[in-house]
Amino acid sequence: MPVSKIHIFFIALLFLVINDSCKKKEDVVPNVYVNFSIFLGDPEFATLQTIGNYVFVTGGVSGIVLYRYSQTEFFALDRCCTYKPSDRCAVLPDTSNTLFLKCPCCGSQFSYIYGDVQSGQAERALTNYNAVFDGNNTLHVYN
Repeated sequence: MPVSKIHIFFIALLFLVINDSCKKKEDVVPNVYVNFSIFLGDPEFATLQTIGNYVFVTGGVSGIVLYRYSQTEFFALDRCCTYKPSDRCAVLPDTSNTLFLKCPCCGSQFSYIYGDVQSGQAERALTNYNAVFDGNNTLHVYN
């Protein structure tokens, strides 16, 4: 039986569908809109008056941690762990080491500065948002 062009087309189409379905789907932290300002004078953000302190705020994928690095520098990191982010596991302060955030699901540790992976199964840093301090009393966080 001769092979027609239609048969070749369907065989090629079947190969493409099977090949595409076997590819590993990358699990990444979703890109969500973030745009808000906080006033450091508000009582709920009073701890940010001191260098080295942090607060959790709502927003992002699993919440956001705001960390005061210096007199003028802040970091804003999404709390969604980058190891299996579809699980939406939120990092917490590491009780054994105050310099890191730790994922309660996989045990990965991340730095408060840039969200870099320090240890564990995660391979990507936490999502970092822009944090611009006006030098006075307002911190603007956005992506």
